[in-house]
Amino acid sequence: MLLVTAEEMRLLDRATIDGGLASGETLMERAGAGVAESMERRYGAMLALRVLVLCGTGNNGGDGLVAARVLAARGAEVHVALLGETGRVRGDALTHLERLTDAGVPVASVADESELARVVAARDRWDYALDALLGTGARGEPEGLLRAGVDVLRRLDEGGTRVVAVDIPTGVDADGGAIARRAVRADLTVTFGHPKRGLFLFPGRAFAGAVEVVDIGLAPHAPGAAAMTVSLATAPDMAVLLPARDPRAHKGSVGRVLVVGGSVGLTGAVTLAAHAALRSGAGYVKAATPSSVNDILEVKLTEEITLPMPETAERTLALAALEPLLTHVSEADAVAIGPGLSRHREAGELARRVVAESDRPLVIDADGLFAFEGHVDALTRAHAPRVLTPHVGEMRRLSGIDAGTIEARRIDVAREWAQRLRSVVVLKGAPTVTASPSGEATVNPSGNPGMATLGMGDVLTGVIASLIAQGLTPYDAARLGAYVHGTAGDLVAGERGQFGVTAGDVAETLPLALLGLARLRAESLDPSLPQRRARIERAPIR
Repeated sequence: MLLVTAEEMRLLDRATIDGGLASGETLMERAGAGVAESMERRYGAMLALRVLVLCGTGNNGGDGLVAARVLAARGAEVHVALLGETGRVRGDALTHLERLTDAGVPVASVADESELARVVAARDRWDYALDALLGTGARGEPEGLLRAGVDVLRRLDEGGTRVVAVDIPTGVDADGGAIARRAVRADLTVTFGHPKRGLFLFPGRAFAGAVEVVDIGLAPHAPGAAAMTVSLATAPDMAVLLPARDPRAHKGSVGRVLVVGGSVGLTGAVTLAAHAALRSGAGYVKAATPSSVNDILEVKLTEEITLPMPETAERTLALAALEPLLTHVSEADAVAIGPGLSRHREAGELARRVVAESDRPLVIDADGLFAFEGHVDALTRAHAPRVLTPHVGEMRRLSGIDAGTIEARRIDVAREWAQRLRSVVVLKGAPTVTASPSGEATVNPSGNPGMATLGMGDVLTGVIASLIAQGLTPYDAARLGAYVHGTAGDLVAGERGQFGVTAGDVAETLPLALLGLARLRAESLDPSLPQRRARIERAPIR
């Protein structure tokens, strides 16, 4: 599913209208009706429920006017406040304003805050309030009456009224997710055509609530616009990427993974990565660690094979391990390097040598990334396909960009550095962004704050390596891996709560996360289940 900027959405709207696919009036009708339908789908029938609709004088307000008319036709008690002079409403929005008044729904034209207060006080409480004040093209702080409208919606939200944002909550930047000092906090955002980036980038994501996307019949492409290559990971899209398994499969044919890492005190990291690789479908997993910690790995790992390697006096992997490691690399379908590796100088040099000489796809994480601090250009010279999985701190060390800028430009930073490093970059965090060297990017909506515990990144490393070993491209393996990893975390939190979630819990739950996608794919491909397929296609984004 495409994830678009405000400008991309404007170009798609224009292409749709200019191409004769739909008029602006029709697009507005579909958008507003979609708001009402989404509300009923999520909350039930609107019959006799009290709905306050706050509209601006632009097109977003026009969407709200349509929603008001449709809700009233379905039996809701609807009150509409137009914040601004009626004479400022033009074009398609004016057409729908006239239709609303013709339908007998009164519209209060609000000129000041006292009039707005009287409209709000018309009922002692409101069941729902719609935010149709400003759309995706708005920038900066809402001012004047619009600011007052935001304050009203905030107070209603605090008082228990469900707030529904039309396309995007007022005060949330559609592109980067930045928020104004006062922004609407929605329970549900119904967005049109395609989800907007700001709905899935923090802090905007925290103000959007649940997000549903309404298909309004947009043109698939916009002439003159740059290729739109940023997508949102959704269950149907990710299910398509699942590796197929031959009925004649054996352990050597479904993915051989080598995990390189571990050191004294850090055996858990390599254990988690190896176990996650097995739990996400790889058939044959080996873990190469310093010889003196191998006995610990023998206890922790049952189904995986351990490989004791030459070590330094500090019990980290030594350069003397290079030749035996390269032999095992040549037998693997994918190599994960870094979990628990340590920041010892010799271990770092070993990591750089393995990356330089490997001919197998690599997943580089944790101390494996630390080994390239000050040696970033060496990554561009490696010839094997690479997936780098930095968190913000590791991205800062690799790029020299401060953490605040990385967070504010999460999508763009991931894309720029994927191209510069000629590697897939998985910028971990909320949300995780996966970018390819060709400029594609996928934003991952799965996962939860309970996953902020030690070892989660090691599990993700193992999952991605496993999916590459099973035949996926590095980019597809990375974006599917991020989604499955987050989904497993959501399953754990849904059963036990977010407190106390461990990386081991998530690793053990990976098969269930994969099973959910496998079932979804099977149902979507079954021609005998058209109604089920329709439900999948319009399912809300979680």
